[in-house]
Amino acid sequence: MASSTPVDISAGPRAVVGTAAELIYKVGRSVLGAERMPTARANAWAAVCADQERARIREEDARVLLAAR
Repeated sequence: MASSTPVDISAGPRAVVGTAAELIYKVGRSVLGAERMPTARANAWAAVCADQERARIREEDARVLLAAR
């Protein structure tokens, strides 16, 4: 009688993706240098700056539309 042990078919792809991500990180770090590697903090700051720029553009557009009335 064969046992019905569940097989995790997602383990293989997860391992491949994890290994690929680690390899990409190491290659990027060696090519760009550790000080130029993007960080979560840098990405968050870039997002904040982009949000502020979009808000500034929206305010400017609103002023132009109100002035055109």
